[in-house]
Amino acid sequence: MSELMRVARDWQEVVERLIQALETQGMRVYRSFDLRTALAALPDCGCPHHGTEQCTCQYAVLLVYGDAPSPAQVVTHGRDGQTWLSVLGADDPSPSLKARILELLTATFTPEERGYRHATPTGVAGTIPRTPSP
Repeated sequence: MSELMRVARDWQEVVERLIQALETQGMRVYRSFDLRTALAALPDCGCPHHGTEQCTCQYAVLLVYGDAPSPAQVVTHGRDGQTWLSVLGADDPSPSLKARILELLTATFTPEERGYRHATPTGVAGTIPRTPSP
């Protein structure tokens, strides 16, 4: 299962703050995919969110290593000054790594910055119904 959180901040700021918070807690973070890098070779890539000829969305997958042998994944998607974070446990023998990351997300971003959390990532590309923050 993944957890989804929306943060009402620009993607770059959110990712920088998240990486800093994770590394401060002794976790190692590696960016395994970055949309901007992938799109560098595709100058005419349309955007499904904006309907524009040039996609301006940001998307990256962070592999987060803690004390578990396999990493957790933090999928980040940013557009229009909003960022969605989804935490996935890989073949996670240690669910505590995912729990630590979720706690850090809550501690790193204020309730005013966090819009909501939702248990399924189906609305990342569309509309997610608002639910109260925990």
